[in-house]
Amino acid sequence: MTHVFRLGLVFPLALLAVSNLRAAENVVTPAMVGHWEGQARIVVSWCHQKRLPVRVDIHADGTVAGTIGDATLKGGHFRANRGWLGRHLNLATDYIIAGDLDGDIVALEGIRRERVMIPLNFTGGIFKGGVNTSGSMFGGKGKMWLAAMALELVRSP
Repeated sequence: MTHVFRLGLVFPLALLAVSNLRAAENVVTPAMVGHWEGQARIVVSWCHQKRLPVRVDIHADGTVAGTIGDATLKGGHFRANRGWLGRHLNLATDYIIAGDLDGDIVALEGIRRERVMIPLNFTGGIFKGGVNTSGSMFGGKGKMWLAAMALELVRSP
């Protein structure tokens, strides 16, 4: 009986892992290529700045350049964030931009983080999602991750 229970747990996890193998493929469509701008609402209480500007250039090969707040995005990549099972279960977002940050993300407050993850959905020609940086769950301004939500990226010339 215990083996059946374990298999019942392992099988769905294996399906989820296999469904996310597509994350390594280039998923950028022609409608996604270009320069995108928007602002997210910072939701951590220890940051006085309430808006986080995001400007990114998404290239056809899946590379992404731009700025997140006051920091420069380095080594940015656009990829799938979930497979068919995750989409069916409404887990995560369809896409994610991930990369390193160079410089302070909020310069006026001296807030610096090493990495950024921007989970996004693409609907009606607009990217919608949020911004999460590297950092810990505790530690305030010095160590905690910076989170921002309600990001809408619109195409800009």
